[in-house]
Amino acid sequence: MSDDDDDEDPERPRNVIREALRQFGIMAMPYFREDRNGRCLFGTLFIITLVNNALNVYFSYMIRDFYNALTEKHVAEFYHVFVRYVGSMIIAVPIQVSYRYMYTKIGIAWRKWLTERVLTLYFSNRVFYGLESQGNRADGKARDYKERQTEVDNPDQRIQEDVSSFTTFSLSFFLTIVGTVIDLVSFSIILFSVMPQLIIAIIVFATLGTAATIIIGKVLVRLNYEALQREADFRFSLVRIRENAESIAFYGGEPVEEKEVKQKFQRAIDNSNLINVAQRNLDIFITSYTHLTEILPTIILANQYFNGIIEFGVVAQVRGAFNHIIRDLSIIILQFNGIASFMAGIDRLFLFMKAIQKLDPDRPKDDAKVMMKDMSPPDEDDRPSSQHVIRVKEVRASDLAANASTDPTQPSTILTMRDVRLVTPDNKRVLVENLDISLLRGRNLLIAGVSGSGKSSLLRAIAGLWSNGSGEIVRPSSDQIYFLPQRPYCPPGSLRDQLLYPSTELSDNYDGTQDGWSRPIEQRRVEWSSMSDAELLDVLVAVDLPGLASRIGDGDPIRGLNTVLDYSNTLSLGEQQRLAFGRLVINRPSLVVLDESTSALDVVAERKMYTLLKNIAADAEDGGRTGLTYISVGHRPTLLQHHDVKLLLRDGGGSVSFIQQTESSAEEQTILT
Repeated sequence: MSDDDDDEDPERPRNVIREALRQFGIMAMPYFREDRNGRCLFGTLFIITLVNNALNVYFSYMIRDFYNALTEKHVAEFYHVFVRYVGSMIIAVPIQVSYRYMYTKIGIAWRKWLTERVLTLYFSNRVFYGLESQGNRADGKARDYKERQTEVDNPDQRIQEDVSSFTTFSLSFFLTIVGTVIDLVSFSIILFSVMPQLIIAIIVFATLGTAATIIIGKVLVRLNYEALQREADFRFSLVRIRENAESIAFYGGEPVEEKEVKQKFQRAIDNSNLINVAQRNLDIFITSYTHLTEILPTIILANQYFNGIIEFGVVAQVRGAFNHIIRDLSIIILQFNGIASFMAGIDRLFLFMKAIQKLDPDRPKDDAKVMMKDMSPPDEDDRPSSQHVIRVKEVRASDLAANASTDPTQPSTILTMRDVRLVTPDNKRVLVENLDISLLRGRNLLIAGVSGSGKSSLLRAIAGLWSNGSGEIVRPSSDQIYFLPQRPYCPPGSLRDQLLYPSTELSDNYDGTQDGWSRPIEQRRVEWSSMSDAELLDVLVAVDLPGLASRIGDGDPIRGLNTVLDYSNTLSLGEQQRLAFGRLVINRPSLVVLDESTSALDVVAERKMYTLLKNIAADAEDGGRTGLTYISVGHRPTLLQHHDVKLLLRDGGGSVSFIQQTESSAEEQTILT
């Protein structure tokens, strides 16, 4: 968007301000509507603000009397006023300190409430995954302001920085407005009682100054929005290099990465220079305006003082009242840069919250956790049609068994796909077409195909992470299905936490705080405390990592279980994959979905892991429980011998082949035939 575009629409500044106020109200009101403690804190702060402003008026009269006594050389009156001033300070100082304390306290409480609410919505129904998927489709190229406003990028920055800025500046600006109104009324009365004609002069002067400030500085709103975006892009590029440092070093890609990072940094610098120029232009006017306000009241009153009509104390009081009023009426002028940054932050945070709501359309609008009940629902055109969404139905494994067959001797169905069609997010390519499968319990499935044929996308559809397409998938409930990605996730924590994840306890052992975050995950599968140290060590032996705990614990395996490390960088990918199989041993689900989960293992280790899965299934059957069935995606021919059925996805048109494996075919066929 160019400056010329801004000039073509004289209504745009007014519309931007109106929209910013609407967005502010939608995001700010839920806290004070829902949180009683917040209302009490705010009410207390409001009362202190009133008292604080009353003290300011009282002190203005004492200043008048102080200077009158000084200029007229009334010694007794001078010291009497001095004693009153000191005595008033005993009351004023605690009130003024309490004002700052309560202001900070409510800012912290509001930020805590809003951040926790945003995090709750962010992690609900995998909204965080949907946002990341959207972000991965962004091309990272330079885009104009309008395009930026349609994207949701860097959610980490929006949660950490934008929420903090929103609560801090909102509270500051609101209290400034309240104080300004009270201050304006109080000192207008003082000024009107002394010189009424000054009121009209002040209003005209401040109005002209405000209009000029908005016209000169309106470009700062756009530039501050771009600043937040470009700084976030620069920071993210550095984070990406840190996360992929080894791969970049192997490829020798330092020159390419350095060039890209410097390009993003240069874009941030270019925008900073534009902000600096715009700020310079605005400062020229604001500085001139401020200097005029310093001498204007004195110039107006000078003749009356020289002629003896008014005393010097009156001049001092009127000058003080004039400065108060002109400052109150010039609030937009004096804080325009902060307001411009704040409006950009409101826009980014509102867009983020709107995206969260759009990605969770099934959440009831009257849900207590939905903070934006006043936000317009997603447009009907934006809502995915039920005919163009893959529906995932979760049922208990026992219900699957009961509904599959009345004959208990026949195996039950563990997974069903009905007329499943997978398409890419841009709807330009069909990955899978007309897929119908009824996978029987105990019949292990291998999904094969050339790269890009949609194997991993099909697994994401089973997990409920891929909805582009149509059809229905019936699978076990979330507590009976387990997904193993190619690169396992290693959360912050100890080796014990790696094995038990996600059924682990979150404890703030890193900074020693106890602020309500230390609580068990409300998750599924096993109770974390039910596994003894000996059982966890046996799990490591079962996944062919017998010496890992001792190695990490310097010879003490128990110490090794409780050692906190960055395991994603401490362990090799092969060790991480075997550790992920350890999670299966602990959780023992009914259905396991493996996305090239043995790609970093040699053939022998791969055979051990699949043998382990078969042993888990056999143990469950012997114990009268639902056995384990697994679905794998992979390229190795050695995987054939570990599966009973092969689903071959053919590149082009979405066609599939469903092939029953035999002993001979597992040894003789290639994986892609």
